[in-house]
Amino acid sequence: MEQSQSGATPALTYLIERGIACEELTYEHTDGFEGGFGVEAAAKLGASTDDVFKTLMLEADSRAVAVLIPASHRLSLKKVARSIGAKRAELMDPKKAQQRSGYVVGGISPFGQKQPHELVVDEGVLALTHMIVSGGRRGLSLRMKVTDFLDVSRATVADIVAQ
Repeated sequence: MEQSQSGATPALTYLIERGIACEELTYEHTDGFEGGFGVEAAAKLGASTDDVFKTLMLEADSRAVAVLIPASHRLSLKKVARSIGAKRAELMDPKKAQQRSGYVVGGISPFGQKQPHELVVDEGVLALTHMIVSGGRRGLSLRMKVTDFLDVSRATVADIVAQ
């Protein structure tokens, strides 16, 4: 896989500084793409929506949490709360998510966020060899080994998708 610092985002810089190999995948973002940002990335990259993980920002009790789920799934707020020992979880207001992460909605990467957040990834990731996450801007995704993702992110792995 390739590493490049061309137009490096904080996410790319974070991974490069830690020696994590990733492949930069780019596509032309279209406002209002049906199905959302993760589905758009999968479609335009020719990838499965099970391999593309969308990053969502939540508030769980008084904690800010970033969660990653496959673009093909919906999030279960109850499962997330249970997985981190919180009473309840809710989606963070988009403006607050942008302020806390330092990224625009639709381009929020789990890496290089402005403020560090607890991270939870759906257990479906364990069935994959590689995964695709946001690279820190709309139209930029990063393909990386799941083992590298888990090592560098120290994410909690849990069943967090709705059935």
